[in-house]
Amino acid sequence: MKKINFKSLIPHLAALIAFVAISAIYFYPILQGYRLKQADIKQHKGMSQELKDHKEEFDEEPLWIGNMFGGMPAYQVSTVRYSGNVLTFFQDLIKLWFPHPIGLLIAYMIGFYILLLSLRINPWIALIGAIAFAFSSYFIVIIEAGHTSKSYAIAYMAPVLGGIISILRGRVWIGVLITTIFMGLELYANHLQITYYLILPILVVGIVELVAQLKAGQSAEFFKRAAFVILAVVLGVLPNLGNILTTYEYSKASTRSPSELTINPDGSSNENIRSTGLDKDYITRWSYGIEETFTLLLPNAKGGKSGAILGKEDDVKRLQKEDPQFFNFMVSQYQNERFIVNTYWGNQPFTSGPVYAGAIVCFLAFLAFFFVKDRLVIGLGVAAFLAMLLAWGKNFNGLTDFFIDYVPMYNKFRAVSMILVIVELILPLLGILFVAKLFQDREKLLAQKKKFLIAGGGFIAVLLLFWMTPETFFDFLSSDEKAHLSEQLKQNPQASNQLYSGFDSIVDYRVEVFQADVVRSLQYILLAFALLYFFLIGKLNQKLFLLGLGALIFVDLWSLDKDYLNNKEKEGVSSTASNRYEAYQKPVTSQIPYTANPVDKTILNRELKAHPEIAQAIQEEVQALKQENPRPSPARIEKIQFTELMRGTHYRVLNTNKKLDEDAQTAFFHKTLGGYHGAKMKKYQELIDFELGIEFFQLRQAFQQGGEDLVRQLLPQMNTTNMLNAKYVMGAMRTQEGNRLALVENPYRLGNAWFVEDYKMVADANEEIKSIEKLDPEKTALIRADEEIELAPNYQTSPSDFINLKSYLPNKLVYQYSAASKRLAVFSEIYYEKGWNAYLNGEKVPHFKVNYILRGMELPAGEGELIFKFEPSSYEVGQYATWASSLILILMLVGVGFRELKTPKAD
Repeated sequence: MKKINFKSLIPHLAALIAFVAISAIYFYPILQGYRLKQADIKQHKGMSQELKDHKEEFDEEPLWIGNMFGGMPAYQVSTVRYSGNVLTFFQDLIKLWFPHPIGLLIAYMIGFYILLLSLRINPWIALIGAIAFAFSSYFIVIIEAGHTSKSYAIAYMAPVLGGIISILRGRVWIGVLITTIFMGLELYANHLQITYYLILPILVVGIVELVAQLKAGQSAEFFKRAAFVILAVVLGVLPNLGNILTTYEYSKASTRSPSELTINPDGSSNENIRSTGLDKDYITRWSYGIEETFTLLLPNAKGGKSGAILGKEDDVKRLQKEDPQFFNFMVSQYQNERFIVNTYWGNQPFTSGPVYAGAIVCFLAFLAFFFVKDRLVIGLGVAAFLAMLLAWGKNFNGLTDFFIDYVPMYNKFRAVSMILVIVELILPLLGILFVAKLFQDREKLLAQKKKFLIAGGGFIAVLLLFWMTPETFFDFLSSDEKAHLSEQLKQNPQASNQLYSGFDSIVDYRVEVFQADVVRSLQYILLAFALLYFFLIGKLNQKLFLLGLGALIFVDLWSLDKDYLNNKEKEGVSSTASNRYEAYQKPVTSQIPYTANPVDKTILNRELKAHPEIAQAIQEEVQALKQENPRPSPARIEKIQFTELMRGTHYRVLNTNKKLDEDAQTAFFHKTLGGYHGAKMKKYQELIDFELGIEFFQLRQAFQQGGEDLVRQLLPQMNTTNMLNAKYVMGAMRTQEGNRLALVENPYRLGNAWFVEDYKMVADANEEIKSIEKLDPEKTALIRADEEIELAPNYQTSPSDFINLKSYLPNKLVYQYSAASKRLAVFSEIYYEKGWNAYLNGEKVPHFKVNYILRGMELPAGEGELIFKFEPSSYEVGQYATWASSLILILMLVGVGFRELKTPKAD
C-alpha cells in the first residue's frame, strides 16, 4: 500500500488556511453576527414565506405554495431537498462548514484549486489561480445581489471541468469521482442556466481532445474514456433526478414554454413572434456591448455600475467647485428633462458592476496563446471566444438568432450576458497555464525572450493607444443617451449649441474616468511584466516571483471588488449598533425582511375578529416566546401574527400599489394575486396580459382618481379578480396630505369554491381567454371542447347547496359540500395537472381545467368531503433515486480512495 507523504500535504493545508483567512477577512462582519443585505434574498424571503413556515411546522416539503400568483409549484421558488442526499455533506465540506458568504468564497477557491490540481499544476501556483478566479468582480457582485444558487453553480464549474479533463487524459477513476461529486453539486445548486453554459467549454475541449487523439491513433482509448465521462455525469445527475424531473415537468407549463394562444391581447395574430421559448427581446435585453467586453481588462471601460453621477454628496461638491457649467447642465437635464446622467454608459438597461477578470489575469492569458503549446489552450480559447460572441446578444444578431432558433434549450434562458462566466472561468485558467509553463520550462522560454518582449510590449502598446486616443476606439455615450440628445434637438433646435456643449462635457468627464482606469490596469500589468521578465532571465527566484505575482493579482482584484461589496461603516453610528455597516444587518432584520404597513395590520385585525381561534393560537405563541425572552422585538411578534394568519386563512389580496409581477412584500404577509418570480406559470402570465393586468390598472387608477368609492363601483366588473378570490384590494389614494394606502374589502369575490348554474364550451385557448371578459363567473364556467369529460346537460340549483373550504395547507385543501342534485363546482385554485389529485370521500376522482386557469369538478348529489392533494410522482421517483445514488457515491468514494492508496506512486 502506498505510504502517505505528509510533507506533500503542506501546500494543500497552506492553501486551505489561506482560503479561510482571505474569506473571513473579506466578510469579517459575518463573524461578528451580521448578515449581508441582499436584495434578491429579501425578495426570496418574501415569496417563500409560506413554504418556509410549512417546513418548520410540519417538517415536510409542501411542493406547492399558495401565496404568489394564485399558487405555483414550490420547487421553482426554493430548491426542494430530498432526504438522504449525500450532496448536502459535500456542499458543507467544500464550504468547510463556514457560514454564507464566507463559505461560498471558500468554495470558489477550492473548486478552482481542484481544477488546477487535476491539470497537475504546482499547488503554490494553483493557490494563486484560485484567488484570481474567486475574486473576478462578477462573482463578488452577485454575492451582494443575493444570487446564491447562481454563485454556487459557478463555484462548481471548475472542478466539473477538471474532473472531465482528468478522465480524458488518463486519470480515469480520480476523474470519475471528481466529476460525479461536482456534477452532482452543480445540479444541486439548481441554476440550470449556468450548468447549461458549462456545456460549452466541456464540448469544445472534448472535440479538440477527440481530434488530437484520433490523429495519434488513440480513438478507441478516447471513446472508452468518454464513456467514463458519461458514466460520471449520469451518477452526478441521479441524486438530483427529482429536481430535474419536477423542473422538466413544470417547464412545459412555465413562461418558458410555448403558448397555446395565437393572438395578442388586442386580438391581432402573434404567429410571427411565437416561439418554443422566451421572446427574443426578453432573452437579449441584457446583452453585453462589444466595446463593453474590455471591462474584462479595464473595469471602468463603461463607467462601472449604474448610478447618477451626482448621486453622492462628495461628487456634487467636487463638480460644483471644479466644473460648475457641467454641474449646472446635469442639474438642468434632471429637472427639465427627467434625464439622469449615469455613471455607466454601456447599453445594458443597468448593471451592478462590470465583469472584470483582472488586468494581470488577462495579460497572462494573452501570453498563454503564444507560449503554451497545449491543445487545451486551443479548446479553452475557442470556448472563451464563442462565449464572448454570445454575450453580445442583440449586438451580434446573426449568431444569437442562430442559437435561439436552432440550439436546443438556448431560448429557455434570459440575460445572455451571463455566459461571460465561462470567460471568467477560462481566463485565469489560461493565465495559470502560462505561469506553470514558465515555471517548468524557463530555459525554453528564455530562448524565446525576444518573442516574449514583443508579445508583452504589444499588449502594453495597445493600452497606451487606448490612453492616448480613447475616442478613436471607444464611444462615450450610450445608445439611449444618443437617442435622448436627438429627441431634444428635434424639440428644441435653437438650443443645439448648448446641448452639444453639455453632452461634450459628459464625454470629457467619461474620458477622464476611462483614462484613469487604463492607467490603473497599466500599472499592474507593467509590474507583472517586470516580475515575469526578471524571473525569466534568472534575476528572481521562484518563491519571490510567485509571492510577488500572487500579491499583485490579489491586490488588483481585491481593491476593485471592494468598490462593490465592502465592510464600510456608517458615519455617526456607534461601533456596537445593530445598523453599524452599510452592507450588513443583524440576523433578526434579515430573517424578517419586511414590516407590515397599516393596511396589512387592518387586514390582520379583521381576520382575527372573524377567526378567534387564530387569535388564540397567536396569543399562545407570543406567551411562549415571552417565556424565552421577556421583551421580544415587535418584529418577532408581528412575524408570529402573520404566520398564523397565512396558515389559518385562505383569502387573497390584490395590491395595486406594487407592480403585479414584482411584489414579494405582499406575499410575505398574505396570499396574493401578484408575486415575484422569473418563471411563473405561462397561463397565469397570459391571464395577466389579457385580463388581470387590465383590471389591476383600472383599480389602481380608481384609487387615484375616485378613491375607495370608485373602486367599490368597479369591483362587480372585475371577473378575474373575483374568481381568484381577492377578498382585499389595496392601493394608493390621493389626499390633501399626499398619497395614502387605502383598503377595500371586496364583497363580490367568489370565495374558495362555488357552484355554477351552467357552463359554456369553447373551441380553443383563444376563445377561452377572450370569453373571460364578458363571463359571469359566478353562474357560468368556461370549458374547453377538447376536455375529455362528460357533463350533465344542465344543473338544478337549490338554496341549501353549499361547498366550503374546511381546512387549508398549501399541499392539501379539504372541502365540505352538500348538494340536492349533481352540481358543477369551480375552485379558485390554479389548475396544474402534474401533481394535483382529487379525492371524494377517500376515492380518487378526476378534475379538469375551467376558466382558462382554474380547477373544476362535477360532484354527485349528497354530502361529502373533497380533498385536493399535491403529490407529484416525479418527486417520489426523485426520492428513491436520491437514496440509491447517495449510496453508490459513498461506495465509489471508498473504492477510489482504497485504489489510490494501493496504486504505486509512479502510476
